[in-house]
Amino acid sequence: MYFCRLSPDEFRHVCEALYQDGWARMRMLATITVQPHVRKRLTPEALLPLPWEKKPKHEAVPLHEDKARLEMLMKKMKKG
Repeated sequence: MYFCRLSPDEFRHVCEALYQDGWARMRMLATITVQPHVRKRLTPEALLPLPWEKKPKHEAVPLHEDKARLEMLMKKMKKG
């Protein structure tokens, strides 16, 4: 009943959540299965890192660099 009321965006989020939950469960099962056969303690994240858990690698640009670039672009727009 609630399924029919979902917007396309809500439906996509529900599908992603179910997909990710399935992978998290399988990762936990794999960790529990492998743990007796290794010496050091394993974590599910260390055994199988999932792509959606990675942190972005881009660094923030300092504000003064953004301001300088904006001023440069504004000058180019005035000339052209």
